[in-house]
Amino acid sequence: NTEKAQGFVRVYNTLGTKRKELVAVELPQEYADFDLEVNDYRNKKVDYSIGKEGGKIRLLFEADVPPFGYSTYRIKQVKTGKRTVSGSEKIINEGEYVVENDMYKIVFDLSKGGIIKSLVAKKEGNKEFAKQSGEYSIGELRGYFYDEGKFRSSTEAPAKLTVLRSNIQETKVKLEGKIASHPFVQIISIAQGEKRIDFDLTINWKKNVGIGEYKENSWRDNRRAYCDDRFKLSVLFPVNLHSPRIYKNAPFDVCESKLDDTFFNSWDQIKHNIILHWVDLAEQEGDYALALFADHTTSYSHGKDYPLGLTAQYSGNGLWGPDYKITGPLKMKYAIVPHRGKWDKAAIATKSDCWNEPLLCSYHSFAKLESRSLVDLKNTGYQVSAANIKDGKIILRLFNAEGDKKQHNITFDMPLSSIEEVDLNGRIIDRKTIKTRTGKSEISISMPRFGLKTFALNLN
Repeated sequence: NTEKAQGFVRVYNTLGTKRKELVAVELPQEYADFDLEVNDYRNKKVDYSIGKEGGKIRLLFEADVPPFGYSTYRIKQVKTGKRTVSGSEKIINEGEYVVENDMYKIVFDLSKGGIIKSLVAKKEGNKEFAKQSGEYSIGELRGYFYDEGKFRSSTEAPAKLTVLRSNIQETKVKLEGKIASHPFVQIISIAQGEKRIDFDLTINWKKNVGIGEYKENSWRDNRRAYCDDRFKLSVLFPVNLHSPRIYKNAPFDVCESKLDDTFFNSWDQIKHNIILHWVDLAEQEGDYALALFADHTTSYSHGKDYPLGLTAQYSGNGLWGPDYKITGPLKMKYAIVPHRGKWDKAAIATKSDCWNEPLLCSYHSFAKLESRSLVDLKNTGYQVSAANIKDGKIILRLFNAEGDKKQHNITFDMPLSSIEEVDLNGRIIDRKTIKTRTGKSEISISMPRFGLKTFALNLN
């Protein structure tokens, strides 16, 4: 086949912040045996790699996408002939294995279930984030299996590591181990220039087992087995931080925990230990911190002599008495971000949004080679909370997640006849002054940290 194919990939950004991130898009089979050239909308060449997963061809490259907009990339076959596809699997069975890129050097101890023995953040002064002493390890699965009457840990059995992908853009490995004889698989990914380390965990339970402080018999007791998260199955993160304190997000808010620990075992001792999207463990008299992202609302544990733990599984009698049994595999995703500075200075809210709303990709046989930002929040710390069309108007709601209360300019890449600030019932609060230049509309707004404002945009 000497005919050379050409196509386009459009990458969409649903956030109001410019993003430069690794994306993976599935390509048609006609690209399987050709060298490629990837160009951005300026016709500049973009580095890429090709991987094969399950018989599918995946193109990986770093996309540069403007705020609340899209960028288009052209893909061309540049010559015929077979070429090497990166990402051939490599299996490691014992000892330690090092994963390294421009951001991190991570050492996995396969003899202890694949725990992270060392986590050095190169861009954070080569800080070692893994605690080098104590009984717990980063990435360890641990819980109290009350039918056996003891704690079980993933460190009790060795793990096997498989290198799924290793190139300049991304390194992805698969860990296979056991927790109390039940097999688990964990996929860990790091990307070039990306502070976030991604984890994808699956535990394939052989049967229902009890996990919690004890087997509960009466739901009318004030003391309850499901309260203390130290006994639930958790992923642990013992990190090398001095006297850290917890910050965590809530709906349209961020809280600083004043608790010494999260432990309680009765209703009259209840403590706030919920993770909505993220918690940030930050030194009070230091500069380092570690943020933890979760893909669903759950609980976390933390105390003076107990590491940060993300609750993964409870099995037993729970609220109002039902027996919450294990009926299938556990599947969860989480991520960590070692960083410096407080959560707002480190833009943890924005990084969490990027993780929860990844860039979207689509392949097209034809598309206009362009890049466009519809709403540019210009690194204000604002977020696009909602956007929809109602009665012919674009309704845009902004949230100040981590910015200040100063005046900021917001740009819309569209000609607008008017912009009205409205309340939640749609009543007009203020009519904004619009500055127009080269088809773009700009307004100046301010709102306090954790404030919300809604705007009705009228097109010309």
